[in-house]
Amino acid sequence: MSRKLKRTNLFNKDVSSLLYAYGDVPQPLHSTVQCLDELVSGYLVDVCNNAFHTAQNSQRNKLRLEDFKFALRNDSVKLGRAEELIATNKLITEAKKQFNETDNQNSLKRYRAEDEEGDEIEEDEDEQLVTDDDEVADRTSSKQHSESKPAKAKKQGTKNSKKTTKKMI
Repeated sequence: MSRKLKRTNLFNKDVSSLLYAYGDVPQPLHSTVQCLDELVSGYLVDVCNNAFHTAQNSQRNKLRLEDFKFALRNDSVKLGRAEELIATNKLITEAKKQFNETDNQNSLKRYRAEDEEGDEIEEDEDEQLVTDDDEVADRTSSKQHSESKPAKAKKQGTKNSKKTTKKMI
């Protein structure tokens, strides 16, 4: 390690989980976790510095994946793992793109299908409402017109409001 770092505690949870996975107790000592956290942080800083110097030698200000690969070129295991992670990341991003494209297409299809079904349902509801109105009219004509016209209008108004709310939905 080239520089002494401040205590960052960036990887405390990860380090303690890894220690437990490798056979340590569920709650390892804080000093052990702190020490490993500093080692991991220091190693990552060194790799990033090496990649940065590689980019500067190439007269670039931005880092590329090739710079990190070059920094890890002496350790074949770490280089292989880095390439594997990069390939996996590409696969995941491509799968997400495909999923989003198919999801957008499916949602449009679902929306169009619901719209077509909604039109058919509305037509059926209109027919049912007409038949219901006819039955109500037959009943009211068979009875003596005991209800006044405003009461009938009120009933029809509630049916019409139900009809409009169904169309809105």
